[in-house]
Amino acid sequence: MIHLRRDVCIYSLAGRSDAVSIFEMCRDFHQETQLKDIPFDDAVFAGHLACLYDDDNCFLAVAKLNGSVAGFISGWVSQMYFSKTLSAKNNLWYVLPQHRGSMIGIRLLKMFEAWASDKGAKILVGGTSSGISMSRSNKLIERLGYEPVGSEYRKVL
Repeated sequence: MIHLRRDVCIYSLAGRSDAVSIFEMCRDFHQETQLKDIPFDDAVFAGHLACLYDDDNCFLAVAKLNGSVAGFISGWVSQMYFSKTLSAKNNLWYVLPQHRGSMIGIRLLKMFEAWASDKGAKILVGGTSSGISMSRSNKLIERLGYEPVGSEYRKVL
């Protein structure tokens, strides 16, 4: 008889007990990005994380694989700058390198989409600005029904 081990991934809103894991993952994420030359400030990120936990219009969710955080996503819902219409914005979306290519990132994004829709958002704006696997990331995002509507550029001043 063959026994296959099946890893269990649980998706949920992040609890305060997940903060340390998210913090460590964000430090690692930062080192992978094209912004790694800008110092990561623990106090600034702690303030950002506190806002994500405390604001009802903010979203923070984790994927736990066998009890350990393997990925997370954050974002918020707000009025558009020209309308009372709500839009959602994905802020951070990260999956540990060893779990990329799995369904973790997709399921986290779908969870954020459902939350944003429940909050009344009419559109979701997201993408990749990290510079990590941009071609692969863009293909995934477009496959999930997103359309490119512009570009993001960076210039060091």
